[in-house]
Amino acid sequence: MRKKHLFSVLLILTTLLLTVSCGGNKKDKSGEQATASFIEVKIEGMTCTACEQTIQRKVGKLEGIKSVRATFTDGRAIVEYFPSLVDTLKIRETITSSGYTVKSFTPANPL
Repeated sequence: MRKKHLFSVLLILTTLLLTVSCGGNKKDKSGEQATASFIEVKIEGMTCTACEQTIQRKVGKLEGIKSVRATFTDGRAIVEYFPSLVDTLKIRETITSSGYTVKSFTPANPL
């Protein structure tokens, strides 16, 4: 009888542990439930597609960034982001640390 009871308790504890560790208590870090905002970033110093890719890759790695589209011909990037997870200061720092100059941020419409 004790073995059955012990087995039942272990089974319940294992199930509880798996539920918690496998996402039962997981927070949504993507911010998908929040509303995304779009900004246009005027960038000086982009001269080629490699520059576009650098901006897209570096800014895209930030938590809270949903998408980035940079164009060197226009000297701008459209960034879709979640303001609750990342702010424009962090986006600016990432771009300037990559060797480019941020001229301005303005609200943008979705692509």
